[in-house]
Amino acid sequence: MPQADAFHLSGAAARKYQDHSVPAMFAPLAQATVKKLGLCENDHVLDVACGTGALTREIIATLPGRGRVVGADLNQTMIDVASALTPASSHSVDWMAADVTDLPFDDHSFDVACIQQGLQFFPDKPAALAEIHRVLKPGGKLCLTCWSAISEFNNGLAEALERHVSPSAAQKARAPFSFRDGDLITALLEGAGFRVAKHDIITLHRRFEDLRAQVLALPVEQDMRAKGDAGIDRVLKDIADHLAPFDKDGVFIVPQEAHFFAATRA
Repeated sequence: MPQADAFHLSGAAARKYQDHSVPAMFAPLAQATVKKLGLCENDHVLDVACGTGALTREIIATLPGRGRVVGADLNQTMIDVASALTPASSHSVDWMAADVTDLPFDDHSFDVACIQQGLQFFPDKPAALAEIHRVLKPGGKLCLTCWSAISEFNNGLAEALERHVSPSAAQKARAPFSFRDGDLITALLEGAGFRVAKHDIITLHRRFEDLRAQVLALPVEQDMRAKGDAGIDRVLKDIADHLAPFDKDGVFIVPQEAHFFAATRA
């Protein structure tokens, strides 16, 4: 059965994600990821859990020749934003709402599959990787990133939410970092029939030029708004205090680390 959409976003939330989270974090991660991908001329590439297409667009821009690029995400609202931002290229580009455990592609359809910060959210990780294994060609490559440590920003956010909002809101702030054991990820990949060829750490420096806007673009927005303006201000003050060591001329610049895995399909 397809997984339930536990992470459904409204259209407004998807646009906030694109406007704030993508420039601050997911676009730089996409650029660092593509440098490690080793894309080949005319490759057919699938970007799973593509969100609003940060990695997909980077692939479109760097893939040589005339290939095929598909961005797939469970949220139709994310796909709508991604589709509207499709850059001109020589490639065949498609966007679709799809469940990673039930992908609408034939066996052996793709040379490369990517998962940028999606694996930790898949309820059935073995089933998701088995489905990606199915749609990859023999010898095809799976590249994925997962956060390798909880960032100081999310630590500060979770602690402030715990104090001023709710434990469930704090749990949301920690959720992206819930699957960060590199050995466990390796075992999961190998169990799905992949051979891990590379495991590196990517270090980003996330910029917070407008802390309020970036925090209120996160999935905890409604939890915070339920506490009113005073509650929001308390959370933001606590985060700013926590991030004071990272203040560079009024901009918080916070390191954040991710696993990068490249694995080959048998």
